[in-house]
Amino acid sequence: MKKFLLASTALVATTGFAAAEMSWSGSSNMGMEYSDNGTTTLHMEIDLGMSATGETDGGLAWSVEMGLDSNVTDSAEAGAADVGSVSITGDFGTLRMGAASNAATTVGIPDVGYDGIGIDDVAEGNMAAGTEDDLQWDYSADSIALRVSTDSLTDDMAASATWTSGSLSIAVSHAAAGETGGADATNGSISTDVGGFSVTIMASQHSTAANDAWGMSASMPVDGLGTVTVVTASNDTDAKSSYGIGFSKSLGGGATLAGGYGSDNGNDVGDLGVSFSF
Repeated sequence: MKKFLLASTALVATTGFAAAEMSWSGSSNMGMEYSDNGTTTLHMEIDLGMSATGETDGGLAWSVEMGLDSNVTDSAEAGAADVGSVSITGDFGTLRMGAASNAATTVGIPDVGYDGIGIDDVAEGNMAAGTEDDLQWDYSADSIALRVSTDSLTDDMAASATWTSGSLSIAVSHAAAGETGGADATNGSISTDVGGFSVTIMASQHSTAANDAWGMSASMPVDGLGTVTVVTASNDTDAKSSYGIGFSKSLGGGATLAGGYGSDNGNDVGDLGVSFSF
């Protein structure tokens, strides 16, 4: 990560603010993706993130974040700048506006593969009840972490609570659409890690029974392969359960070799590639 200080004219001229610290970070990947519903494709992504942080004389911390995304799949190019977010942090917690995280997504399971083969989506796909939020509040005290998010236009809302003790973590969340009679979902997960062997189990109950879902993952270190993860998921809409197995091995220097293979509702899927972080 590259860091440098910016003392802008506006900040210097404004009483009560110190110079802002600005940093850039990023990630990228390249590899192959396979699905027996289509063809094997080459896929590449580049994600760049910028953040600027500072603190007022009164002790309020602030942060501005924004990202640039680019991806290429078999020469089909796409790219965009995300909407970014602005946050302020104090004794009240952290208040974020812009690209907020939906509180329902506190619950979830990991995927496998360098870019992900989508097994986690089978369990997680409907737990946010369709909400897209632009306001987020986070607060932590001891072993409890709270999050509330909402869409200021539609009044969609979600809330979550996570309790952590050592390697044991229990999370619950609830999401509801803003319109009268809209969808809602209640979700929960429990995860733990013992001697390098980690397990996560989650379930989601949706107001539409066909969207009820569950998932489970387990991972452990394996010589020569880094970390091997097995994941399975199912929902009441798909005709078949989904499952996958994958590995992730650090190559050093911010590079990771990873791959995954499995079945998504009866459709064979897989990927293999290298990801980079910087």
